[in-house]
Amino acid sequence: MPIDLGVFYQIDHRLISLGMLAVLLAASEIGYRLGEATVDAPESLRSLMSGTGAAMLGLLGLLLGFALSMAIARWDLRRDVIVDEANAIGTLSLRAGLLEDPLRGELREALRAYTEARIALGGSRSDPDALRAARLESEALHTRMWSVVERANRPATMNATLSSLISAANELIDLHELRLASVENRLPAALFLLLLGMAAFAIAFLAWSFGAAAHRGRTPMLLLALLIGGVLLLIMDVNRPQRGRIEVGVAPLERVEASLSTPTP
Repeated sequence: MPIDLGVFYQIDHRLISLGMLAVLLAASEIGYRLGEATVDAPESLRSLMSGTGAAMLGLLGLLLGFALSMAIARWDLRRDVIVDEANAIGTLSLRAGLLEDPLRGELREALRAYTEARIALGGSRSDPDALRAARLESEALHTRMWSVVERANRPATMNATLSSLISAANELIDLHELRLASVENRLPAALFLLLLGMAAFAIAFLAWSFGAAAHRGRTPMLLLALLIGGVLLLIMDVNRPQRGRIEVGVAPLERVEASLSTPTP
């Protein structure tokens, strides 16, 4: 049965942190106890187990680096889309000045409402109803803005003015779907589970070596589990723009909203 990625990334980060820590600590404890049970194992087996654990840990580090790089690339894409969207709103607002009233006022008023909806889209966070409401409002405002552009198509409007308005409006509408896609563009849940499973096996192999060598201290394994768990949580948090601690932010849109609220001379 396929994993529901949308539900997976909506789980509270505290529950996920506890779950990851429990899996890694359980793997460490199981490996250590199995090692204690085979304390008389030959040296060749100990070397094999510790070498296997070290190799798995090296491979895990490589995969974690790639996964973190992919997650940051997606985070950068979400930020770039918001910047592009803010620029598109500002451009269309400026080109609205080429129209005569009441079309100019209607278009700028629609843009102010649209900017508020886009800010709400970024602030909806874990509330799916707020996210859906912001999306539906944005799509309704698309129709409203395009209606103004259509009514601007009259003999008194120069072709260059109409062409610039159509171009700016099209870009703004296209960015809507691009932003929604960027929010849903996350690393597959299967990759995250693979990393967690590999981390558990690597820690279990190393813990077995500690137990077989009669090392009483579990502190190194605990610290390793915490370190790997922290990196995994960071990767997943960056992939949860609607839930994670690391937010993309909507500062560019807030600046555009302030400029749109300033009366035009």
